[in-house]
Amino acid sequence: MKRVKFSLFSKDVQNLLKAVGAQADLADMRAYLVGGAVRDIFLQQPSLDIDIVIEGDGFAFARKLATKFKAEAVFHERFRTAALTLKDGMVLDVVTARRETYTQPGALPDIIPATMKEDLLRRDFTVNALAAGLNTDNFGVLRDDVGGLDDLGSKLIRVMHEQSFTDDPGRILRAARYAVRFGFQFEALTQDLLDQAVAQDVFKTLTPARYFVELRRILDEKDPAPILDLLSAWGAMRYVTYESADRTRLVATGPDAGWEIRFAALLKGTSALQADQLGMIFNLTRSARQKIAQALQA
Repeated sequence: MKRVKFSLFSKDVQNLLKAVGAQADLADMRAYLVGGAVRDIFLQQPSLDIDIVIEGDGFAFARKLATKFKAEAVFHERFRTAALTLKDGMVLDVVTARRETYTQPGALPDIIPATMKEDLLRRDFTVNALAAGLNTDNFGVLRDDVGGLDDLGSKLIRVMHEQSFTDDPGRILRAARYAVRFGFQFEALTQDLLDQAVAQDVFKTLTPARYFVELRRILDEKDPAPILDLLSAWGAMRYVTYESADRTRLVATGPDAGWEIRFAALLKGTSALQADQLGMIFNLTRSARQKIAQALQA
């Protein structure tokens, strides 16, 4: 039985996880910390992703947590998820364990309540399918149904199934981000599937707004340039071009630049009107579009 070292978290986070587990005991539900936070503990890297999966009615559980912690809560009915912002600013995401089905490639998934095992099997990569128990009887116990820990040790990115990139082409951008951030390689079949998906232009099934969700996460990285280099080499850039001159401008923005400034660096030579139209296609807020316009002028 392998345990996850919650001691790598701050005391506040450790106490929060214990409180979530205690509440799950009272509700007769099973609670797990999942995904990036568990992965990053084994990589000994800091993580602010506190994602909780509940076997049971996660929606009802999140409401009880919000009341207990006096937290601000935003609920998403379709996906049965909730984001709780605690008084200290910490954000806790709570979801119901689920399966996902896709009516067509690139579509938003339909959600079906499921077991924890099924929830782990629907994730993007094995290294993100790690979970740690939070109930009193299994607090900190690792759950690894798909060999994610072995892939972490081997520094491999491996998809969960052969339709992964077709179901959600955004995972291609995520794969590039993880490969650069962690210095990982792609498992052979995963690389083949990625190459096939790009060659088949799976991005045509993904809305611009959903593409930009992943692009923005890349722009928020400490150094997005090598990630964009990789996407460009794959032929996976969309809506904006990316060349060597773009890399120079991007690096020049510095590690502390906001994503709006970095995005503007990719739009050199684009008129303010064209940039604003692109921002609307990406469903950016008016404030964000104004920041991009100001950066372009500068």
